[in-house]
Amino acid sequence: MTSRTAHTKTVWIVGNAPATVDRSAEIDGADIVVRFNNAAGFGGVNGSRTTHLFLINCGGQMREWLDDPDFSERPQVQAADCILLPIHPDKDELIDPPLTREERLDPDARNYAREAHAMLGERSDASVSILPARHFIEACRTIGQIRQERRMPAPSTGLIALHWALATCRSPIDVTGFRFDGWPGHRWEAERAFFRAMEAGGRIRIHDNE
Repeated sequence: MTSRTAHTKTVWIVGNAPATVDRSAEIDGADIVVRFNNAAGFGGVNGSRTTHLFLINCGGQMREWLDDPDFSERPQVQAADCILLPIHPDKDELIDPPLTREERLDPDARNYAREAHAMLGERSDASVSILPARHFIEACRTIGQIRQERRMPAPSTGLIALHWALATCRSPIDVTGFRFDGWPGHRWEAERAFFRAMEAGGRIRIHDNE
């Protein structure tokens, strides 16, 4: 008899765009379910299974989470088997000339990977890891940012998560909940083009919400 582990694992990446189609049964039945940040729609039509939760670890959003003593009690955090911090501090070492101490400590740009790893490791039952810098760097290249620079456009957490999944999981990967809009510091059109190229190449299957 062939065990389930001998088969290709089913993988879903669930974005934060509002969903109008109930895919909870498909998502919760998958082997791997990737969500990120506040996991909009968690517990509803987007299901509740979460094996990997990406939490952006730079800037004000992570600072806000670190200051919230109840953050680790949020349902989406409690549900996660693994928490992944997608921006490794090593990527800052590629900036030339080097960042000053003041720049590294700027609360709006600071990398909180180590603080987040310590806090989540203490308060959460999930395993907590900081991703290797290569996933962030590949996501930067996808949006046309070849060099690491000050004040450069940033890849979205969802794009970094997709790069990680493409490198870690077998294709095709099911994707839902991406509208490619929001914070103006992301290059949404470049991200959309990459998702569509991966779809055309059979690497992912995009399930639009309408």
